Amino acid sequence: MNKCSIKIVRRTDKRNVKGENPLILQVIINSRSKKISLKESIDPNHWDDKNSKAIGKGFKLLNVKLDKIKSDLQTFCSLKEAGGVSVTFDLIDRFLKGKKDNDFYQLFDEIVIGKGLKEATLYKYSLLRRRLKSYKSNICTSDINYSFVKGFDLYLRKLNLKEGGAIYNMHKCLKAIIQEIYLKEMIKFSPYNNFKFQGPKENEDFLDEAEVVSLRNFKLDVDQSKKYQLTKDMFLFACYTGLRFSDCENLLVKNVDLQTSVLSFTQQKTDDDIKIPFTSEARAILSGYMVGKKKDEKIFPFITNQTVNNKLKDLATLAKINKRVHFHLARHTFASSLVYKFNIPLSIVSKLLGHKKIASTLVYTNSNFSLLQNAVKDFNYGKKS
Repeated sequence: MNKCSIKIVRRTDKRNVKGENPLILQVIINSRSKKISLKESIDPNHWDDKNSKAIGKGFKLLNVKLDKIKSDLQTFCSLKEAGGVSVTFDLIDRFLKGKKDNDFYQLFDEIVIGKGLKEATLYKYSLLRRRLKSYKSNICTSDINYSFVKGFDLYLRKLNLKEGGAIYNMHKCLKAIIQEIYLKEMIKFSPYNNFKFQGPKENEDFLDEAEVVSLRNFKLDVDQSKKYQLTKDMFLFACYTGLRFSDCENLLVKNVDLQTSVLSFTQQKTDDDIKIPFTSEARAILSGYMVGKKKDEKIFPFITNQTVNNKLKDLATLAKINKRVHFHLARHTFASSLVYKFNIPLSIVSKLLGHKKIASTLVYTNSNFSLLQNAVKDFNYGKKS
């Protein structure tokens, strides 16, 4: 916590035409000093340097004014420190200039509502808000600085969240909110100019063919089927089509053409229209869920992404898959299988995933070490083929 001291002093290095010295507010924070003009001056003979007050007749109102400025600022700093907020020169400047200290959570809500976010993205911002509330129940715009962001980062790590995943998503969303506040000119700069956070690693894992087959062939008993069948089917369907969870859960009967084996829908994340051919394995899953449903009905019953991911952990254990299985892994599995097993060009895989840039697709097609070994196994210069 920053240590702050406040004192009213007379500047002896400056003097006006009347021979008076300016009075200033001297603020010291962690041994760093700043002089703030009080727009008052006084004859040196009428100033008590030791007690920091004017002496003689006619200075009662001046002393009352100076005492109030100092007292109000000391109270302000004490309240901030009691609330766990580090006092800064910028914070003091804003207070002395009478600038309004806006409520962060009110701004947060206004910004999120104004963005018109998709349901999946809105969930991330809602989760961020809950975690911020747990970290600090009251936040003002003046509290938004490097120390605040750094403290929140440490708080997230204490929750044992994954650095490149959950923590990255929290910082990504918070950075976007703070940037909006900066653009509204409610803060002077974004603390993310100096605070850097790690993005997700690009060597995402995927299921190999044997693991997909193991999951597909694993027979669920009656009780297991009630609990896991939907999760298993949706995950396998995503392995066969490369769809995101948001697109799977919003897929309608009218988006499926069983005659041509083509899915036609608008991606939830990008709002782009896309067409994807699907396999007989995907058809088998679709057919089972489409029976008796109208064109505008969703194919898969409602289930949250979080619930699916929790159940996938259990399914992976049951199917003896020794990997951290989550729904998005299906998208990586689809892309990697096309590239490494079926030698489909990246440009085509990119279109199937709905990517606008091949660079985005590369993240989904990083190979594991065994694939690298196979790739160089017969690679020798001068060797006859």
